[in-house]
Amino acid sequence: MDIIRFIEEVEDPRDSWKIQHNLSSILFTTLCAVLSGAQTWDDVALFGQTKQAWLSKYISFDNGIPSAWTFRRIFTLLRPECLEILLRTHADQIMGAHNANHIAIDGKTLRSSKRKDLNCLHSLSAWCHEKGLVLAEKDVDKKSNEITAIPLLLNTLDLKGATVSIDAAGCQKTIASQIQEQKGDYVLALKKNHPKLYQTIEQYIADQGPSCDTKLHDGFDEGHGRLVRRRYFGYDISHLEQAKEWSGLKSVIAVETIFSHPNSSTHVTAQWRYYLSSHPANHQQLPDYIRNHWSVENKLHWVLDVHLKEDEDRKAERQSAKAFAILKRMSLNIIRSKDGHTKGSLRGKLKKASWDTAYLLSLLV
Repeated sequence: MDIIRFIEEVEDPRDSWKIQHNLSSILFTTLCAVLSGAQTWDDVALFGQTKQAWLSKYISFDNGIPSAWTFRRIFTLLRPECLEILLRTHADQIMGAHNANHIAIDGKTLRSSKRKDLNCLHSLSAWCHEKGLVLAEKDVDKKSNEITAIPLLLNTLDLKGATVSIDAAGCQKTIASQIQEQKGDYVLALKKNHPKLYQTIEQYIADQGPSCDTKLHDGFDEGHGRLVRRRYFGYDISHLEQAKEWSGLKSVIAVETIFSHPNSSTHVTAQWRYYLSSHPANHQQLPDYIRNHWSVENKLHWVLDVHLKEDEDRKAERQSAKAFAILKRMSLNIIRSKDGHTKGSLRGKLKKASWDTAYLLSLLV
């Protein structure tokens, strides 16, 4: 079973003479438990006890099923980097020869991990839009450190031929340069954290004005009692002096969002957003990269919170909470790659895995 082979590569932090339970058995049991909907270490231990006969077909328990305390202690000792490597290695196997076309980088805070003596856990995910997979994960101590964590996350990825989209935290010259050096392209949200460049772009677009020649897409969405129109315009800015300071910068995409509020005294409002890109201004996929960037919110973060209850996680130890978070992302990858084609909610598939070991095995092989 490939998943066990990957798990066996994880470095055991314990002294050899203290080991009573094999690390690969601990990891495999926990992964199977999370795939079956486990939320706590008590859940994991109970899963091991009730499924011991089935688990013993694939792993050994010379000293019986560990207690919930033992599961928690071992995951507290594990370095997050070891599980991050496990997640990446497994994701690479799922991707195979397929190179990601669009990689969205976005952060998520595990809000219920906050205690008086601890900051909220925050992590960065690299999300492959077309496959619906978490390609890599990087732990961040504080949200303000995303700028330093993004390059570390990018270093773990094969960006050749991919377009990387990042929100305003990643709109940095060094990050744009790194993506280009790794043979990728970028779409970076520009906000007023770069005041001079923002003002230059805003004035340039106002002078040029929207036109049929610069329009990339014009579409409508309806929901929440309002009609929303989004117009995308691409402008070549490679000749601007400030643009030359950014590696590979060729264009800015201006997105005009027009809101129609039929039940409000303010019937129509509009706002503009800007994105820097290494693609030419007429690249037809630019609107898709911008729209699809937010699939990481809907298809990853929302799913983790609603179906895998991540925002309700109450684990006190940072290390064990981080470990559980990574295993939840790995479980999501497994279900989407093995059973993403069939109907049914993720919650239903988690329940099915907990009730039907044949189905659980089909996810793992």
